[in-house]
Order: sequence, then C-alpha cells, then structure tokens
Amino acid sequence: MSLVLPEPCLVLDGSARQGTSVGILQDGRWLSQVQVEQGAMEASVDAVQTVLQATGLSLADLKSFAVCIGPGSILGIRLTAMAVRTWVAQTPRPLYTWDALTVLARVALQAKRPPPFLVVSDSRLKRWNVLKVNDATSLSAIAELTADEVKAQGLPLISTSASSRDVFPEVEVVPSVWTHLPALLPLVAIANSKPEALNPTNDFALWSGERHRGPA
Repeated sequence: MSLVLPEPCLVLDGSARQGTSVGILQDGRWLSQVQVEQGAMEASVDAVQTVLQATGLSLADLKSFAVCIGPGSILGIRLTAMAVRTWVAQTPRPLYTWDALTVLARVALQAKRPPPFLVVSDSRLKRWNVLKVNDATSLSAIAELTADEVKAQGLPLISTSASSRDVFPEVEVVPSVWTHLPALLPLVAIANSKPEALNPTNDFALWSGERHRGPA
C-alpha cells in the first residue's frame, strides 16, 4: 500500500554510524538533499538549515516529516526523532517513520533480486540486524542474530556495509539506499506520532525528554 505524504516533506536519517542525511521531498524527487560525514548531534541542525535555504523554504512551509528509526546509531536516531517531534508539537503536521532495512529490501526486489534472501546490517556485540525477504509481499520483522545464526539460514545476503564482507565474504554490498528514498518512501513509510529507535531485542529503555527535565 502506498501512502500519499503531504509535501514538501522533510526527511531525516541520523541512523548511520558515521554521517547524517537530510532532504526535502516533493513530486518523487529531492528538491534539495545533503549527506554529511558528521553525526546527527553535530550536523542535523545545520543540514536542515542547508536544505531549507537551498529551496527557499522555512520550517513553517513543510507539510510533513519522515525520520529513519534505524537500525543503527541509537543516539543519532533519537536526536532526529526528538527534533521532528518538537517541530510537530509546535505546529501539528503528519509524522512518518521508515527503516533502512525495509528500504534496502525494496531496492533489491526492484532490481529483480529473487527471494528468499536476507538484508543485514551490523548491530552491536558482534551481532547483526536481519530482515528476511520471503517474497515480494512478505518481509519478516527485523531480528538481531549472531553471525553463525545468519550463516545457518543459508540464504543470499545483501548489505550496504562494506565491512560486512569481513564476516560474510559472499555478501552483496550495495550503495546507500538514500538515493532510492524519493521513489520508495511512500511504499515503506508508516504514520507514527512518537518515533523511537528500532529495538529488535527490546533490551534498552525507551527514551523521553520528560525523564531529563529538572524539577518544576
């Protein structure tokens, strides 16, 4: 099912271990987009300002927001998620989330990669985030597995991480999914007023600014 995202839509991805991506989407293309090497803490505000200035838009002109919820850098995801939640709280607008593994799976399917296959990204403690593509209409929930558990499934692997070849020599490494987002975001976005980082193992606490506020 394809969503109709109100446009222009500001799209943010702070999930990468290194780097931040921000773009303004309209009519199936980037009006402006920027990818920088710095993380979300250092770069997200400046990146948003850059794309707004390039398009002559202001935050008030944006009709919706979409933020990547991972898997990836928990800090980067939380910072970008809190930013869009703040903007939506100030002026209510639709807010959507998307995850990088689902986008990568859709990219592979559009490239005629025959299922079943696994889409993987590195997690922590030598574990891997894994999404199984059973067929064009059936994608599993994202799970966190050991390298041995991934190999035991005996399926082709696809990743955007070149370092994944150190563990899985047979993996197919593809470029970042960012360039594919204008076409795929309506297919993968989910309306979500309170985005949080993907947590396949459910072993860290949800974060809210409330718990960091001082006494009234």
